[in-house]
Amino acid sequence: MELRHLRHFLAVANELHMGRAARLLGMAQPPLSQSIARLEKELGVRLFDRANRRLTLTQAGAIFIDEARASVLHADAALAAARAAERGMAGVVRIGFDSAALYHPLPHRLALLRRVLPGAQTKLFELSTNDQLDALQRGAIDIGFAHPPFGTGDRLDVHDLPADNTIAVLPDDGRDGEVSLAEIAAFGLILFPAAQGPVLHARIMDSFMKAGIEVRITQEAGRALTMLSLVSAGLGAALLPQSIRRLAFKGVRYADIVGTPFPTWPLAMIARRQPQPPVVRHVWRIFAEDG
Repeated sequence: MELRHLRHFLAVANELHMGRAARLLGMAQPPLSQSIARLEKELGVRLFDRANRRLTLTQAGAIFIDEARASVLHADAALAAARAAERGMAGVVRIGFDSAALYHPLPHRLALLRRVLPGAQTKLFELSTNDQLDALQRGAIDIGFAHPPFGTGDRLDVHDLPADNTIAVLPDDGRDGEVSLAEIAAFGLILFPAAQGPVLHARIMDSFMKAGIEVRITQEAGRALTMLSLVSAGLGAALLPQSIRRLAFKGVRYADIVGTPFPTWPLAMIARRQPQPPVVRHVWRIFAEDG
């Protein structure tokens, strides 16, 4: 059964007149009549009664019309989706992200994407920087939001995003205001594993060393929410990007760090440097143009 035969049937069923249907379809009447006859032969039923030069739907035709219409609509939708994908206007984009991207850079861009490219479907994966690099290499994700430097040479396209200042997260003791490195060290430090971000980890520890402050890591945690939970339980203080302030978490307080310069949290958008599906290229441009 050919799709064009269904379109011909629907035109005739709507007009109940072979000549008018032929004009709407932009074809001559004899080929249209032959198309309907072939469809009836294939189905093994009459779709129209032809009496007194008038057309009416048979019972079989009246039942068949809904299924024919659904088939044509589905085919049209499939065709539109394929053409949209070819233009980069639709398709699936798999995005990896570190938890630091979750509190502003990523949600802001996802909201923008829904407005300007509604045909793009995103699948999100929370992964450490190293896990994102591995997932990109394996083709498991298309775009990542991770912490540089990456040490991958020219294998990646990298778009740097604004770095986020570091703040302290302390057990809520009812106080507010700024905090010094010495006060943070007194709580003990809850920090991500060095393997998860070796450069930033080294810079954080170096800041305490240069200030002449000995600090003990009381617990390692790879996710911001885990760190917040551990801080609220009184197991230490954490250092996180200031965008974490967007999250209200019972039992903790956020404080700016004073007394010494402190490393910021760099963030970058990354993708494999190789041909990408059109929709991935389109999403990359939208995300990159947003800053």
